[in-house]
Amino acid sequence: MDSSSLLDTLRELERRLFRPEVRSDPTQLEALLHPSFVEVGASGRTYLREEVLAEFRNNPPGDVVWAQEFYVEAVDDCVALLRYRSAHIGSSGALSRFVSRTSLWQRMGSGWQIRFHQGTPTDQFANHAT
Repeated sequence: MDSSSLLDTLRELERRLFRPEVRSDPTQLEALLHPSFVEVGASGRTYLREEVLAEFRNNPPGDVVWAQEFYVEAVDDCVALLRYRSAHIGSSGALSRFVSRTSLWQRMGSGWQIRFHQGTPTDQFANHAT
């Protein structure tokens, strides 16, 4: 897979993880999360796959997320590192909670799954289409 196609694929999968209808549907979410999935949140707290599944099943997030500046690096044929920046969009349209994000995606027999994710708070940035 060339880097442009890989970027398009992983950017779409990552954005799918933002959608409340995906986060609240255990079948869709389980298909995207690798069995060994771990997240280090912007708070510094570590979340395991089962914790994420339980949390979203009981309290699906309703925040709208803006993401931009996606960059992908293929580690090998079945592993890729995706980096981007995100912010939450408030009801007024203002951006808040600015975060630099890194995700490690692994291609499995069923398709790409996110294996690791980390969010690190960052300075405010201007949103633009990318």
